[in-house]
Amino acid sequence: MKILLIAPNAEPRPVEIDGSLASMQDLVGGLIEAVYPFSDHVALICNDEGKLIGLPQNRPLKHPETGEIYDIVYGTFFVCSAPADSEHFESLPDDLIEKYSKVFALPKLVCTNCGEEFPKDELYPFSGELLCPDCLEAKTVLCSHCGERIWRDDNAGDESTPLCQDCYDRHYTNCHSCGDLIRISQTYYACESDGNEYPFCYDCYTSRASRKPIQDYYYKPEPLFRGDGDRYFGVELEVDGAGEDDDNAAEVMSIANGNGIENLYCKHDGSLDDGFEMVTHPMTLSYHQAEMPWAAILRKAVQMGYTSHQAGTCGLHVHVNRNAFGETEAQQDAVIARILYFFEKNWEELLKFSRRTQHQLDQWAARYGYKDQPKELLDHAKKSAHAGRYTSVNLTNKNTIEFRIFRGTLKYNTLIATLQLLDRICDVALFMSDEQVKAMSWTTFVSGCTQPELVQYLKERRLYVNEPVESEAEV
Repeated sequence: MKILLIAPNAEPRPVEIDGSLASMQDLVGGLIEAVYPFSDHVALICNDEGKLIGLPQNRPLKHPETGEIYDIVYGTFFVCSAPADSEHFESLPDDLIEKYSKVFALPKLVCTNCGEEFPKDELYPFSGELLCPDCLEAKTVLCSHCGERIWRDDNAGDESTPLCQDCYDRHYTNCHSCGDLIRISQTYYACESDGNEYPFCYDCYTSRASRKPIQDYYYKPEPLFRGDGDRYFGVELEVDGAGEDDDNAAEVMSIANGNGIENLYCKHDGSLDDGFEMVTHPMTLSYHQAEMPWAAILRKAVQMGYTSHQAGTCGLHVHVNRNAFGETEAQQDAVIARILYFFEKNWEELLKFSRRTQHQLDQWAARYGYKDQPKELLDHAKKSAHAGRYTSVNLTNKNTIEFRIFRGTLKYNTLIATLQLLDRICDVALFMSDEQVKAMSWTTFVSGCTQPELVQYLKERRLYVNEPVESEAEV
């Protein structure tokens, strides 16, 4: 028995069934109901409870003269022949298959871009237009950041990273040199000859930077780890008074990097009057002491007329990698909490060690304030993050903590002693418990300091078990 099957959102199609009640029920998904809405001898067979059981809307039934919709068929139905002189349903003739295929054809709409007709459900409404699949693909694209659909002509990004204008303005920019699209979070900035600051991608920035000795303030190359170990120290040493001079910086770098290994680069620092900042890549303490030519670097800086301690504008900042304190954030936080506690508990001694004035510390390396427990102090420090990086122990960097308490120096023994002190503090915080750190006195702490440079400096500053010694003046 040939019938015309009409399923929701599908074009009518003729199918063959065996004509049994079971075959009809299978098609409509339940008990059947026969209705006779047409003048032809045909029956519309549908699910008797289609609307009640929540079957999807299928086709409307319209008044043959007015065209008004008077009912809606729910679920799949079919049309078959229903001769007046027979009690049985029969095959639908080909002419009626053609007729009712048109009656129940899906409504067609025109794509407003190409003008072709398509079933309504194949057209996509967008920005007041109806687009077919091909035109939708050709004329629009999804913003790769927020997922909003936009016209291709309005793409503020590029072919591989399409962006709506809002997402571009908030999260992206273009490299001033090569024009490539870059995330703002991965953008480097540098001043051009016109005095204005422009955005650069990493490749263009480093290529540009390689052509001049003193880099811009924002210069931050990929770190090169020097030496074998778990704990690395990155030094930032400011010098002032003899010019922000590329030739001078080049001389310093030729000494630091003279073995063909990049150890140090120089940067502009707006806090200095007439100097620059020397920055090392991360190095183990042993590398700083045995491989890094600090004595020659500092001697050359003095010969060129620079000062650091005497300038009053300079600091000696040291970064230590967070993962040296543990594999997990919780482990790292526990050690950092003890470091903060040690600083607050021994503030007067560390202030003396730092050679800073209290006014300088308040301006560039403020303390957090004493708390009874290390964890309380860390929680307080995290809540004080809005204060920025100008704290004695700066926690705002993702991968390092920065010790900012120390005044600049061009004296070799002082610089090495500073690194040795921080190494000793890190050991105490890493290997002792909260209670042990709380119970440790300054005298007990310094009695465990054995490196000759550190012992010498502690004695110079009268911080070593009442054994002061005479010392050379700081530079």
